[in-house]
Amino acid sequence: MKVKKALCAAIAVLMTAAPAALPSVAEGNEVHLFLDGSLWLGETVLLPGTTYVSLRQFSESIPGARVGWDASAGTASVEWRGATVTARCGDSFIEAGGRVVPCPQGVFSSGGRIFVPVRPLAAFFGYSVRWVKGARVALLTRGEPSGSEDAGYSDDEVYWLSRIISAEAEGEPLEGKLAVGTVIMNRVASPDYPDTIYSVIFDRTNGVQFTPAGNGSIYCEPGEDSVRAAKMCLEGYRTRDDILFFMNESIAESLWIKNNCTFAVSIGKHDFYA
Repeated sequence: MKVKKALCAAIAVLMTAAPAALPSVAEGNEVHLFLDGSLWLGETVLLPGTTYVSLRQFSESIPGARVGWDASAGTASVEWRGATVTARCGDSFIEAGGRVVPCPQGVFSSGGRIFVPVRPLAAFFGYSVRWVKGARVALLTRGEPSGSEDAGYSDDEVYWLSRIISAEAEGEPLEGKLAVGTVIMNRVASPDYPDTIYSVIFDRTNGVQFTPAGNGSIYCEPGEDSVRAAKMCLEGYRTRDDILFFMNESIAESLWIKNNCTFAVSIGKHDFYA
């Protein structure tokens, strides 16, 4: 009761003081969530830099949300207002309203419940999240569901990024696909390369940069994992901020990358370089 009163007092203080002035009101390793001003009583798990909630508990607190479980696939799902969230233990992402949101610390299960990061789940239900500095408290305020909002990237970007990922890394693990997508996105962000995904893929300033753009395999339909990897990269996932090149030395026609760039990491059959 004392903790709950202290939390409510903290919310009152927030209305009149800067967040930095709030005391730390949480005990132990808990995170206290307020949905539109009311304390949420479900389970939270705090991992470094990320607060997790039980998918079922959080979703069941939202009117109209329906929670399901596919035992054969090991996948939990939530349907709400015509959109769906799915999460599977061990995955590094959740799918929400057509978006694929990275979960760098993964989806996990505890006590028979699947836990996911609170921020993307809250956004799916239309809540913005404001963390109270100096306290393990988050204020969730209702807005518009993310499933009905612009994801911040276009279908054209998904189209081309998923195709170059598929053409270069279709047989690679998801981590390898993400790394190829990261190279493209790092080049888009670099002043040394064109500033769109399409123009990076088809850049011929110093010759063909990516073999699929030259031999036509770029136009092949991508697999589901390549589309997921593309969306995760467009949502902000990066394997590393510095990688700009990759190669499979066993089939490479030139060793220019190996001889002139700085090795960063090997994933699957590809070596990545800065």
